[in-house]
Amino acid sequence: MTIEEFPLGYFYIVSQLNGLVLDVHEDDKGQAIIVTSVKLEKSPERDSQLWMHQDGFLTNKAAGLVLDIGRAGTFKAIFTAEERLFLDQMKEAEEAHDQRFGYDGQYIYNLNDSNVVIDIRKSDTEAGARVIVYKRKEGDENLNQRWTIELGDPPKAVDPEEEEDGKAERLQAWFGNWFGWGDKKKHILKEEELDHAHKKVYHEKKSHASHQLLAGAVAYQAVKIWEKQQEEKGEEVSHGTLKKVVASIAAAELVKLIEERGGQDDEEDDDEDKKQQKKGMMESMATSAAMNLIESKYGMK
Repeated sequence: MTIEEFPLGYFYIVSQLNGLVLDVHEDDKGQAIIVTSVKLEKSPERDSQLWMHQDGFLTNKAAGLVLDIGRAGTFKAIFTAEERLFLDQMKEAEEAHDQRFGYDGQYIYNLNDSNVVIDIRKSDTEAGARVIVYKRKEGDENLNQRWTIELGDPPKAVDPEEEEDGKAERLQAWFGNWFGWGDKKKHILKEEELDHAHKKVYHEKKSHASHQLLAGAVAYQAVKIWEKQQEEKGEEVSHGTLKKVVASIAAAELVKLIEERGGQDDEEDDDEDKKQQKKGMMESMATSAAMNLIESKYGMK
């Protein structure tokens, strides 16, 4: 299947020059640099090679940071204007011109300047070659600037009645790699997606639900409980207090849900520390999704 735009979910970015993939390595100064590597198939080793795209940002799965453009730190770069790629925290949209990218089926380009594209430095075909950004070249001898997108996992068959309109896929894409988005997410998650997750988990008791589906279901339930409390008390709350209240409700709901489901969502090799880590991540996901819904419904900021 030919992919001509960034897809939902995690994917590899594969060079048409040599079949190597975009990867993240740490240099001798402890900085994350972007290089080419041999494609890996298993997690967690492959996670540094997987990327998620949303609202222009390319988030690395392993690091939870986004791809960014900056001036290369060499004397030669003063004269060549070479620009490097690195990972950084996501910036606010109006300040993120160097962090947002598009894909046209061949080139991965900066949305602020489509002539600036991701490039393998000096067309180096060896693994470990530096990946930079450079002026777009046309013609047949520019394979170092051309890329193929490959999904990290094959797409699953979707029953139209089971997952109508791709709600599960959009829910997963919204959450993405949670630690890469944090409180700077501005994209609105539709209420119907959370409602869908709530029905699957709370009413249909869907087994082996993803973390995203569980967090979405808990978020919707937390908002329902908060709305009922507001109706009964009629008290106005500040944004800071509201977040604490919603977080408390979400945490309590998640504990109850996990107990009811009896560990059916755990992986075989999950120890107690891993379970607690996942629980904490889902609490954060559910709280932020619930706040996102409240803010979009009631205009609270």
